[in-house]
Amino acid sequence: MANAIVTFKIMPESPEVDFDAIKDKALEIAKEKGAKGEMQSKIEPIAFGLKQVLVYAMYEMEDGKDFDEISNAMKTIEGVSEAEIINMDLAMG
Repeated sequence: MANAIVTFKIMPESPEVDFDAIKDKALEIAKEKGAKGEMQSKIEPIAFGLKQVLVYAMYEMEDGKDFDEISNAMKTIEGVSEAEIINMDLAMG
């Protein structure tokens, strides 16, 4: 079975939110939804003090796997205004 590396972009409601708490909760959701192996994340500045949280997770490509369900779960994190998939690549090997 092939693996996919999915990048989630999470946008906060304001520059004053707790970015580390958002990142930690997003990683927790990714793991609960089937991410395998070690995940990565980073908090990246955008402009005017606003930052985004990026989460990189690997999933098995199963029939009917709904990655939008995972990003929708990330949207429910307190302090998050938007979450979306910005990249998906097949993992080699």
